[in-house]
Amino acid sequence: MPEMIGDNVQIKLIRKYLKLKIVENNVLFRNHNQEKCHVYDIIKRTILQGESHSALVIGPRGSGKTTLINSVLHELSKEVDIASDAIIIKLNGLVHHDDKIALKSITAQMQLENAVGDRVFGTFAENLSFLLSCLQSGADRRCKSMVFVLEEFDMFCHSGRTQTLLYNLFDITHTKQAPMCVLGTTNRLDVMELLEKRVKSRFSHRHIFLFSNQNVEVDGREAPARSPLELYKELLVILLSMPACIGRRDVEETPRRRKAKGKTSVNIDELIQTDDSSNYTIPIEDLERCKVDIKQFRLDSAFIADWNTHIQALAATDSVVDSIEKFCYYINNEQIFRDILFQIVSHLSPNKPYIDATDITATIDKTVAPEHRVKLLQSLSILELSLVIAMKHGMEIFDGQPMNFEMVLHRYTKFANANSSTQTVPRPVILKAFEHLQALEIILPVRNSDSIYNASDTTASRVQKEYKLYTLAVPIEDINEAVKNFKALPTEISHWYNNSVV
Repeated sequence: MPEMIGDNVQIKLIRKYLKLKIVENNVLFRNHNQEKCHVYDIIKRTILQGESHSALVIGPRGSGKTTLINSVLHELSKEVDIASDAIIIKLNGLVHHDDKIALKSITAQMQLENAVGDRVFGTFAENLSFLLSCLQSGADRRCKSMVFVLEEFDMFCHSGRTQTLLYNLFDITHTKQAPMCVLGTTNRLDVMELLEKRVKSRFSHRHIFLFSNQNVEVDGREAPARSPLELYKELLVILLSMPACIGRRDVEETPRRRKAKGKTSVNIDELIQTDDSSNYTIPIEDLERCKVDIKQFRLDSAFIADWNTHIQALAATDSVVDSIEKFCYYINNEQIFRDILFQIVSHLSPNKPYIDATDITATIDKTVAPEHRVKLLQSLSILELSLVIAMKHGMEIFDGQPMNFEMVLHRYTKFANANSSTQTVPRPVILKAFEHLQALEIILPVRNSDSIYNASDTTASRVQKEYKLYTLAVPIEDINEAVKNFKALPTEISHWYNNSVV
């Protein structure tokens, strides 16, 4: 890569890096240190000491249950060779609720498809016992440690099916057949009531709760929990900032890694350890899993510093803070927040090199309360909705150009005259309905600084209200949804809306 690269290329590289960080970095877990240490201790004792444990991680959606387990496994991989000392098996209740599908996935993750072959087993327990026997090695015939992660744990507990999978897994934790740790994640507090008696008797009843309003430990002392607003502002800065280490030119290849991996690698660990922005860096494991070379992200250091300064200022903007506060009030889900940031980052381009506050506020508004505008449109009278439809059709004909009242009235009158069932409405009433749409901000006046009628010019105030230009302020998708679900909407108006405009 050349030493000097253009701003267009840097924007594309920043967009690629941030998208990878938002989507692939699933080990960034903040707060809940006590719960994290608990899970860490359980898995570590299973792998190193051959113990068997079972536990349930319970919390609302988006609280970080899966991220907690991924974060613990990521930290353990730095101390223990998980690839050779243990087997991680992940099942999801939405997919593997059937015993046959679950066994097939377990066999594949254990890499024992060839060992099973065409064998036929009478029961689930026989099949699982055979798989465990295939993993035994050494003179003492000890089995590898196994960590089962059961996401959507409550889906394995449906009353319509026998809980054979759970029974056999929990039963193994009570025997010396194999060291096993079974971790389930669920958002149901009543999950224990769904378990069969035989399953419940073999479960350890160890529950780990994750709630956003829990207190946290700071230097061994319990401190009040940080507000969701502070946490999401911090997350916004972490996910949208770039690490300063990739902007340096002294990144060298590591001979040790090149010899071990057999391929080119980058000595970025030392840079990260001495870099204050290490929280902004994608873990090397995630980059290797995505088969992405870190060397392609060599950006100009001044450009990265300017970008990070912009993100810091963006997080402190009042409109952004208000939008994040609204998000916390309505949803408070980190995964959805990541999806919002992903949408925003995807729109970065050479023509739009920076993120604006309006991008964040608009995307959050669209995600948090998309039904508000639809319900507002559905609360309109038939006449008011007809004017919105007339304006939509007119803007489609004139390629999105704004319209005044006379233009909208002409299209509405043309429709009313063509339908004898439509009641004739006096012009003052129609004008009043048009003004009501403006008061509701469904339509907004056009203010163009290039126009002769500048908003700051007194000439604009002398334009008659019938000839002031307006544009639609609601998305077309919301109008489609409102018309589709509008109760008691006359059939001719529905047909008028759905007809193609020529």
